[in-house]
Parts: sequence; structure tokens; C-alpha cells
Amino acid sequence: MAGGALKYRHLNRKSSHRQALLRNLVTSLITHESIKTTWPKAKEAQRLAEKLITLGKRNTNASRAKAQSIFFEPLKHIDTLFGTLRERYLNRPGGYTRVLRIEPLNRNNDQAPSAILELVDGPRDMRFAMTAKTLVRERASDEGIREITARNVAKVTRFRKDGEEELEKTVRRLETMKGLGKEEKEAEEEEEKEEIEEREPWEPFARMKQREREKEDVERPLTERERREKRRTMRDPNSGRRVSTG
Repeated sequence: MAGGALKYRHLNRKSSHRQALLRNLVTSLITHESIKTTWPKAKEAQRLAEKLITLGKRNTNASRAKAQSIFFEPLKHIDTLFGTLRERYLNRPGGYTRVLRIEPLNRNNDQAPSAILELVDGPRDMRFAMTAKTLVRERASDEGIREITARNVAKVTRFRKDGEEELEKTVRRLETMKGLGKEEKEAEEEEEKEEIEEREPWEPFARMKQREREKEDVERPLTERERREKRRTMRDPNSGRRVSTG
């Protein structure tokens, strides 16, 4: 209908190609729990992924048949959908996926808007990790935890199983890593200072090479030819200029 509302994005593809594309994206999302693609594709794949997880929560023969028609390799992913993901989102009323904008993946050519499509409350939940890093930074500061950070903590732990305990574990792990990194950096700086103190005073390269040659000459006796060559090429150690031996 001309002038009507757009019900979905066509993605510049015919219907069969568009459906195959979305099925492929959703299959990759269930496999890896986080994918990177363009913003329009991520939004369309998000709609299909939400419907697919709803089918998994129903756990009926009809929902299983419908899910098998969506997956490219149903035998590999049916157990994940009706097992792991069903248990994870059983008490969540909706919002099983999240789309986060990122910098364009293809910077050199079309600069298409890109995004990350991820499953929430999973091991690769980016907002959960960002909230943990923010807590580490704000706990170390004098200002304390901000109100927006407290709201984000409530969001990422509300439907997550043992969410507060998992968040606290992540925060402690990051604090430990931060402390170890700081100690290692200080130790490296001390080693560099010791090396600098142990070094000999700087001298020009030509003079340094001449001193090395003089040390070698002291260690072994010179031949008559080497003596003549040394007298001919003798230089002043301070100025580096050739000295006349006539």
C-alpha cells in the first residue's frame, strides 16, 4: 500500500534471500550469543530471535517444529534453545536480546552503521561487563557510586540467576587484575631505572668504537702492517680528528 507504514525492512533483497539471511544471523546468534552486523540487519534479526526464544519457552511439539524450520542446522541448536536458553529466560517476560551501536565495521567503503546483537544475561553480555567495570572505577573514587550506575546494576541483575553474586565476583576479579597490573607496571619501571643507573655515561659512537679497538689492541700484539695502519689513521680521542704523525 502506497504511503503506508513500513512493517519490516526489505534489506534490498527479495523475500527468499531476506529470510535466508535472517535465519543465518539468528543461527549464528544462538551459537555464539553475540554477533556483529549492520544496524538494519541486527534490528530485523532481533525480531526473529525474540520469536524463536518465545517458542523455546513454550516447549510444545508445535513450537519445536516451528523452531526446526527456522534453524539451518536444527539438530545442533534445538537442545540449546529448549534447554539452556529456556531455563535462562523462563522468568523473564521479554527482551531476550540487545542491540548496541558500534563504529562502522567497513570503514574504508560504505561506512554502513553497524551494531552488536547479543543475548542478555549470558556469558558475553556486554552491558553486564561494562557495569562491572564502572563499579570498579567508582568504588575506587571518592565520589562513590552514582545513581545511574545503581539503576544499571538493578537492570543487569534483575532476571539473571544469582545476578548480584555474579556481579560481585566479576567486580572482585577486575579489582584483582587491576591491582596486579599496577604492581607489574611499577616493578617494570623500577627495573628500567636500575638499568639506566647501571649504564656507562653516554659518548659519541665514533669515540666508543675507537675505545673498543684500543682495548682489542691491548689484548693481542699488533703486526707491523697494523702498526703502520694505526699510525696512519690515528685520531684524537677527544675531538675525533686525524692526528699527524710526521
